[in-house]
Amino acid sequence: MTHPTPTPDPTGTDARYTVGEVAERLGLTLRTLKYYEELGLVTPERSGGGYRLYGEADIARLERVRRMRALGLSLGTIARTFTQPLERDPSGRQIMTRDSLQTLHRDLQAQLQVLHARIDAARRELKEAQALERDLQGDLQYLERRLNGETLDTLMAERRSEADPDTPTAE
Repeated sequence: MTHPTPTPDPTGTDARYTVGEVAERLGLTLRTLKYYEELGLVTPERSGGGYRLYGEADIARLERVRRMRALGLSLGTIARTFTQPLERDPSGRQIMTRDSLQTLHRDLQAQLQVLHARIDAARRELKEAQALERDLQGDLQYLERRLNGETLDTLMAERRSEADPDTPTAE
């Protein structure tokens, strides 16, 4: 059985990590790492005994996949991002085909739309949380004033005057 070529390590280091070390480092399960490999998202080297060995480039790619998943992107979209067909240019370098570039462009636009929707939702949630915080602060201030001896009549008169500034306050 042949194994795919491992992801090149642009850092130039020879450090390799076991599946357990990578799982712990990234907070992923062993099964998740195996599944990501099945999807072609990462291709770790194999030791002489067949054990998976991950380089820094593999870890960086897995970290990106983890972040993309955390932001709600589907594994299908993520896989398409990382697994586009390549061709050789006249100098022999591997580059993405025009179709691959177009597919990746569409997928990245879709990913940005998902992220923008999540950002908009987070902004709405933040506004709601800030409004609730203001309400709770007001409630807390009211309770502190009551605990410090202010009467209900005084506080109610103050609240009425805030609602209608033309109403005289009780003193």
